[in-house]
Amino acid sequence: MTDKTDSAARHRILTDFSTTLFVEAAAGTGKTTVLIGRIVALVREGVSTLDRIVAVTFTEKAAGEMKLRLRTEIERARQDAAAEERERLERALSELELARVGTIHAFCGDLLRERPVQAGIDPLFEVAAKDEAEGLADQAFESWFQAALADPPEGVRRILRRRAKGQQPREMLRGALGSLIEHRDFPTPWRRAPFDRSGAIDTIMEQLMGVGSLATKSSWPGDYLTTNLAEIARFVEENARVEALRDRDYDGLEALLRDFAHERSWRWKGAQRTRYGVLTRDEVLAQRDKVKDELRKFIAASDADLAPLLQEALQSPINAYEELKARTGRLDFLDLLIKARDLIRNDAMVRAELQQRFTHFFVDGFTPTRATRRAKRSISMADQTTPSPRMAATTRCTSLSASTQKTACICSISGGARHPPISGSRLGAIW
Repeated sequence: MTDKTDSAARHRILTDFSTTLFVEAAAGTGKTTVLIGRIVALVREGVSTLDRIVAVTFTEKAAGEMKLRLRTEIERARQDAAAEERERLERALSELELARVGTIHAFCGDLLRERPVQAGIDPLFEVAAKDEAEGLADQAFESWFQAALADPPEGVRRILRRRAKGQQPREMLRGALGSLIEHRDFPTPWRRAPFDRSGAIDTIMEQLMGVGSLATKSSWPGDYLTTNLAEIARFVEENARVEALRDRDYDGLEALLRDFAHERSWRWKGAQRTRYGVLTRDEVLAQRDKVKDELRKFIAASDADLAPLLQEALQSPINAYEELKARTGRLDFLDLLIKARDLIRNDAMVRAELQQRFTHFFVDGFTPTRATRRAKRSISMADQTTPSPRMAATTRCTSLSASTQKTACICSISGGARHPPISGSRLGAIW
């Protein structure tokens, strides 16, 4: 706190109550300290009361520590406060246990329990622990997977042919379902760009056949590059023998090409003195590396083509998971954020009541992740259609260090000029 480089920013945090502040600083530079100092200043100056302030953290431990530090700072401020200020601080101490200092999930859960009908949820809902939620997801997946095996859609059919290291196709699909469940607040179908998979595979196989044929021209059969070329030729020949008996299996070949691209011999460069007929080692190596790059591009393109197919196919078990939670009266942790967000966004009366009840929001100790963005959307009070009440402004104060690994938001809701929506936020207008 003694560094002069950010003293003006620290002073502003403790005195400028009409502005929304976003504080960036490295760990240990005093973000939480000034956040608590701002809360105490708001109460001491009579700008707000503790029951109208929300302070959000992202772990129960951090919330408990913040409440203890807040009590200590209020008691310290009370010692040399004027009579009127002391009265305000004493009232704050008596309200401390009821103060909205906790995790974002706890805050959203409280909002939902107050208004379950408006939120469209079971009034007696319980929050599913992580293992319970995983169990419901497993149940939904298993029912879907058994049915999908009878007539798999394209995305599932293609993934069933893959064999990642130590992971079977079923495990891949279950992992994909888990990721999509965590991102189910983004339900828009993913864009599938035009991609001629069959044509791309045909081209790759022709390129592999051409470069593999150079192995027979090598002046040194034991050369590392020659060995790689021989493996390429063998890969092409083995597939040609299979295709002599049936049509080309593009699903299977896509999977085989993925595996073949990870063979260690692709890194081998061979000896400079080795020749391949009229071609030097460098000329052959350039041809091989060009094919390698084309193979990698194909894999990237095929993965991009597969992703939207899987996203579409896995909507069914996601919906089944939602139904299982609804039948058992359960919400998972993401539900708390999504449903609180939707409640505030969609119900103008609820939004107006919360705008009147709470004057200031504080968010402490987060990193810029999806969870953070969800949290910000969930507690946003900004109305997209009416000008009241609004965030007066958004100001960024940079603390001591150039490192910005962790940040803290110190936010206030106040009347005044309209705050423009922030790009990428579906509710906009708070941070």
